[in-house]
Formats: sequence, structure tokens, C-alpha cells
Amino acid sequence: MAICTAFTCNHCGFQIESWSDGYTYLRGTDGTRHYYLHPGEHEVWNERFEAEHQRRASTEEELLAFVEANMGCEHYYVCRRCGRQTRRDPERDSMGCTGCRRRELHPIDELEGVTCPKCGKGTFHGEFTGAIS
Repeated sequence: MAICTAFTCNHCGFQIESWSDGYTYLRGTDGTRHYYLHPGEHEVWNERFEAEHQRRASTEEELLAFVEANMGCEHYYVCRRCGRQTRRDPERDSMGCTGCRRRELHPIDELEGVTCPKCGKGTFHGEFTGAIS
């Protein structure tokens, strides 16, 4: 179940919504990321296996080994310096901001009590706003 939290600065009102899940993908041999959502992941896994190997997986174990080797997950981050939001896979991507290039990215789902990058005076406080199963 994905949970949505709205984090709001108690000084300037700057707000960021955060979903608890990330953006899962399979990485192709050319580096392209092929995103997928639940419940359609198995179909995408089979399509990507066929595209990479020009054949269907012969066993479920072969397919799952392919997925394990090529799967990643991007999460949203906010730059604590300039406030720009970006998606990154912390296991594969540079953790520098796409705006100011500083390495001050902070996970959006962990903003409770963090100083606001817009005003520099307030702190974020989260409020549950919804869920999707």
C-alpha cells in the first residue's frame, strides 16, 4: 500500500507531497529504464526479457534472476539547498542536485522536522493525506 504524506513548512507554507513507494524499473542493456507498476510487473518483466534475449524465459527462475540483476527503484528527493525535487536511484545514480549540483539531496518521505529549503526559517511537518492499495 502506498501512503501519501503532505509535508508543509510551518513558516512559509511550502508544501511537498510524498508517496511511500518508489518508481521501480528494469534497466535495459542500453541503460534505458523501463518503469512498471503493480499489478502489471510480471507482464513488463516478460516483455523486457524477450526484448533483451529475443526469446521467452524458459523458467520462472530464469525470469526472476533477470529481474533481480536489472531491477532498480527511484525515489523522490528534495535539495536542501535550492528546493528542487528530483528522482534518483541511490544505488545507481549520482546524488547531486539537478539544479544547483550540490550533494544535499534529502529523501522526501523523511522531511519531518527538516529545515525548509525555500525560506530557511521553518521546518516541515507531515500530515497523512491518503493511501492507494
